[in-house]
Amino acid sequence: MKYLQVAILILFCTAAAQAQFAFGLKGGFQTQLKNPNDLTIGSADTSFNFGVNDLKFGTQFGAWFRIGDGVFLQPEIVFNSNRTDFKVGETNAADIILSEKYQNLDIPILVGFKAGPIRLHGGPVGHYFLNSKSELADVNGYAARWKQFTWGWQAGLTLGTGRFSADIRYEGNFNKYGDHITFFGDQYHFSNNPARLILALNIALVK
Repeated sequence: MKYLQVAILILFCTAAAQAQFAFGLKGGFQTQLKNPNDLTIGSADTSFNFGVNDLKFGTQFGAWFRIGDGVFLQPEIVFNSNRTDFKVGETNAADIILSEKYQNLDIPILVGFKAGPIRLHGGPVGHYFLNSKSELADVNGYAARWKQFTWGWQAGLTLGTGRFSADIRYEGNFNKYGDHITFFGDQYHFSNNPARLILALNIALVK
């Protein structure tokens, strides 16, 4: 049995050593695709409207690893910085616009195949919450309860055959948009799941 285990280990190491491996860096931007509908916060006598005023472009940078060529596995680790402007209908004159910034570490694990200069890929992505700074903290009764880790998925393509290539991806998420928001101890979230478009440029350092 020990000899068999050693033989399997040697075969695995040999296959891994012969497999095509690539490593590189990436950077780009992303944006949410759709503003959710407004919420009504509180009871009828003391309620106010709360919604998304503007979804800003966010930035990202990170590293990617690819094992295989025709069919490949591509894990990545990407730092994302995002901003959303919320509107709070606290006055009759006009809504108050308040910004929220947050950072995540995204970990996509993509599987795909190569077709000429195009690589098609898709798979799950984990979002690890890092930090946030929100002007909503000035609103009476507001508190944030960010989940430390959430899951989503990505699908898209990479165009390019040399050291430089470009990504375009669609990302969906399994959590509701704004599910970190609480007012007076009650949790609120918008009706839809967040989805975003991601554009990035890649450079292969090892190819």
